[in-house]
Amino acid sequence: MLIGAALLGLGMPDAPAKQGGPSSIQVIPTVTNIAFNTAGDLVASGQALVQNKGKTTTVPFSDVPVSLALAADQTGAGTCPILDLTLGPINLNVLGLVVETSQICLTITALEDGGLLGDLLCSVGELLSPGIPLNADLALPATQLDSVLTELENLLNAALGSLVDAVVADITELRGRDCAILNLELGPVDLTLLGLNVHLDDCNDGPVTVDITARRGQLLGNLLCGLLHGGDGLLGLNSTLQDILDALLGGLSR
Repeated sequence: MLIGAALLGLGMPDAPAKQGGPSSIQVIPTVTNIAFNTAGDLVASGQALVQNKGKTTTVPFSDVPVSLALAADQTGAGTCPILDLTLGPINLNVLGLVVETSQICLTITALEDGGLLGDLLCSVGELLSPGIPLNADLALPATQLDSVLTELENLLNAALGSLVDAVVADITELRGRDCAILNLELGPVDLTLLGLNVHLDDCNDGPVTVDITARRGQLLGNLLCGLLHGGDGLLGLNSTLQDILDALLGGLSR
């Protein structure tokens, strides 16, 4: 759980404390649990949160599909087969800040004796048939299955945490309550984590995308609308998600 714990700080820069408590923003989804549903399918649940002057707002998500299967193309797999890990799109509304991620795919090469995740996934890789997803019928001891699910949670949080580096690629003007859509793009990128080589993309060899809509009438929606149309505070192309979070946090701390 060390990776997951460390990632709680991503997207939450420090801010000056105000009377009533400090402010923090975590609009990047954090996976808190991966488990099998009643149908035997693997699903993720988690949350995003905002803390403002002592009041915490938590926005949960659940039943986001997760699949783990052998890749059709095994070329280049080191000592163990390449695995494909897919996380379905996540949609959140955090105080008027509507965050929608694309599907996220991690193409994984597990390296035996390269680290904890590499060893665990090497042990289960040979039990999977090509194209067959990991499900509740997988014949693994309970303790080993729990370890695999925990490390998958950490791996997904590592991928989600990298979204702070996503760059604004487009700003679309809207009418009515929604003032704009920020389209952010990340990658594709390559990560090395605990014995795994991980390629991150949108499942179609393209960048992972994050769309943010500012919805007037709620706290963060109003702040982001002000940043987009507020002169010196304007956020433009090439701003990162971290820049946006920093600016929103500054607005909360006034």
